Amino acid sequence: MPTNVNFLSPIEFKLILDRLPNVEFFIQSANIPGIASGVTERATPFKALFEPGDKLSYDDFNVSIVCDEDMVSYREISDWLVSITKPESYDQYKVAASTKTGLKTDGTLIILNSNKNGNVKIKFKDLFPVSVGSMQLNTTGTDVTPPTFEIVFKYTSYDIVV
Repeated sequence: MPTNVNFLSPIEFKLILDRLPNVEFFIQSANIPGIASGVTERATPFKALFEPGDKLSYDDFNVSIVCDEDMVSYREISDWLVSITKPESYDQYKVAASTKTGLKTDGTLIILNSNKNGNVKIKFKDLFPVSVGSMQLNTTGTDVTPPTFEIVFKYTSYDIVV
């Protein structure tokens, strides 16, 4: 018999990224990436047998952000992406060099319990962005819905801490 019969809430979470302090307040969605291991096929005269793999691969960490009015969150992440790829000027490189975290950062996805307290932490190691999605601006809508954009991160690994 389980001791906790409460379900995990998909809407109660927060994301803390050391490198992106302004993004934390505008997180709309985030995923818990999947993990997979390879397999080794062992040939036999009758059929192939499979053995566990020796390396883990992690799915991308995807985050959806609501864009703020001054586009601070969008500029923060796009400046980071430019600085770690091929900056065209020293000012662009300076964005990465001036921070204490360097080109990569650690981050924590905190899943809250039914009392809105931190319950489970997923700690990502060495996060860095690989893409920043586009934003759609549209004057034909009937509702004023703020634009959103996606960020795709790669990372070394993550740990689940309860």
